[in-house]
Amino acid sequence: SRAIMVSTRVVLVTALLQATAFASGRRSASTLCRQRPSLAYRATGMRANTLQGARRVVSRRASESNGGMDPIIAGLRVASPVMSLLKPVFAPLSKVQAGTYDSDATRTRIEKEVKSSPVVVYSFSLSPFCTKAIEVLKAAGAEPKVVELGAEWIPGLISSEGAAIRAELGEMTGRTSMPHIFIGGESIGGLADGTPGLLPMKDDGTLQGRLKKARAI
Repeated sequence: SRAIMVSTRVVLVTALLQATAFASGRRSASTLCRQRPSLAYRATGMRANTLQGARRVVSRRASESNGGMDPIIAGLRVASPVMSLLKPVFAPLSKVQAGTYDSDATRTRIEKEVKSSPVVVYSFSLSPFCTKAIEVLKAAGAEPKVVELGAEWIPGLISSEGAAIRAELGEMTGRTSMPHIFIGGESIGGLADGTPGLLPMKDDGTLQGRLKKARAI
């Protein structure tokens, strides 16, 4: 559908802008967002045709960085508001993808799952947002239980079971994007946004306390 095509394009362009931002720290995020994807390709010296290809370049650039803030996280902070603009598309799309499923059984599963470990992360395996969220939690001393819903939200990359869980999470919390992080059985949202989100908690110093309260560390 047109919604899927538009959403996919935004995801891929966002990944390319992230890679460009990492490679050129002197450029502002606002300048990068105004550039065409072709300029992003030239700036990083790559020809990434898939999100996975872009992520490999991003990882290589990050490994070449010397200290300071993680450039990938810095890029994802910039990308997060852009991805948030797609929420009106993602919410109804998640229901379409899920089709007919047992809502009560899926909700019961989620309610049990989020309490099965001090920290539970619903994740897409190819999502840099998910990858970094897990890294941040582990760096804080936690060992999160990761529930993979699929490679990505794109049709064909998410399992029917994963689609049902994603749709039901949306019904329960209003959030269909991943990662979806639960600490002590309570949703805190995603990497950079949510209630209040993982990075905001890390920034304001409340993450450690929340993890300790949940006996995650």
